[in-house]
Amino acid sequence: MNPEFQRNLWLEASPRRLAWAGVVLLLIYGATVMATRTNPYGPLPVLGGVGAAVFVACAMIWASRAAATSVLSEIADRTWDFQRLSALDPWAMTWGKLAGSASLAWLCGLTGLLLSVVAGLSRGSPGLVVSVLFMIALAVLLQAVSMSAALIGVRKARAEGRTARAGGVLGGLIVGLILLSWVAGSAGFQRGAGTEGLQALLGARGFVDWGGRIWPADVFRAVGVALFAAWAVVGAWRLMRLELQMRGSPFVWPAFLLFVAIFAAGFPLRTSGLGAGLVVASLAVALCAYAAAFAEPADRVRARQFLTAAKARDLPRAGQFAPAPLAPLLIAAVLVITAFALGAGPSSGLGQAGALIAFLLRDLGVIAFCRMGQRPERGDFAAVVALAVLYGVGGVVGWSAGSDQGGALFAPLGSAPLLSLVSGLVQAAIAWTLAARRIGKVAA
Repeated sequence: MNPEFQRNLWLEASPRRLAWAGVVLLLIYGATVMATRTNPYGPLPVLGGVGAAVFVACAMIWASRAAATSVLSEIADRTWDFQRLSALDPWAMTWGKLAGSASLAWLCGLTGLLLSVVAGLSRGSPGLVVSVLFMIALAVLLQAVSMSAALIGVRKARAEGRTARAGGVLGGLIVGLILLSWVAGSAGFQRGAGTEGLQALLGARGFVDWGGRIWPADVFRAVGVALFAAWAVVGAWRLMRLELQMRGSPFVWPAFLLFVAIFAAGFPLRTSGLGAGLVVASLAVALCAYAAAFAEPADRVRARQFLTAAKARDLPRAGQFAPAPLAPLLIAAVLVITAFALGAGPSSGLGQAGALIAFLLRDLGVIAFCRMGQRPERGDFAAVVALAVLYGVGGVVGWSAGSDQGGALFAPLGSAPLLSLVSGLVQAAIAWTLAARRIGKVAA
């Protein structure tokens, strides 16, 4: 048996903790039976609903927190460095912590899932197997994302000379998701950036139009969440490899970006054609660039090594030290160029997407400039404030001065795409010149 899984299993699911968990569950289910003893349909339908709530609370919320703290608690107890020196390979360490730390939460959650399945069978609910697959996949997705966030927090804290804490990591994850949702709903992402897919995953009813075919919504949702859950586990494994001082594969991150692009491009394919699908795919990949820019540690030495290799045209070495946002930036640009080559019309939002790539390049330069200073631990907040000022204050000034033409100077607008493109590229050149000087000065 995997020793990391065995250790976490003994710590989390010890006989004493199992006994207490069993008592609590018996009290919950017993109280439900007592409260529904006069129900003409019996207690089973209500028990099914209570079981679903128990699964959400245990397998999704409690287990996600346990998966994150499985790494952060090692940091707090000063035992993580010893674990990094162990003989366990990254995959064994990943699934040992992921499954072992959440073992008790899974055991409690599965009792609720079992009651939900029994209640569904009793009333002949259609699609019960698909619903179970969706709930389990969603739980795995949340747990793997939480563990990945913890590993990202550990890497960032080490690069910034501080200690990662559970509150800061989980709070940063929540704030990051909120900011990404705001960006996806902004004027620069009017095409939706694949948010049609998010709606289909979480709230679609009936059928979903994807890839030119009609799919049952519940099946599409279950399969989509399962695929994203698998990618989340792969992401946690890749981050664990970096923690164990192993070189990461250069193909995993681009492969995930291509998966996101294909997923996002499938929704407008039937109604608007391939060109519009590529535009939507480019916007979805651009969102990944923003996420990667904040998730990557502010490592000034690595940034300087990349700049040196790039100037020397040493592509293999430059690829080794390439920043994470570079791949989504290049893929998004290639998708926009391909859409243009295929003759995508103005209605597809191609002009606005091209301007967005220019502003994305500028924003990445602003983020790099803010995060590569003398106080990198304050860089994330400074970058968010800087971008808010550029888009908020700059947009207000631009609109006040010249309506669409003035607003296009500070945001990627479809009403004046060429002006936005030129303005974004000029600002990007300024931002990256300042960022490169700061990186070279601080790292020297």
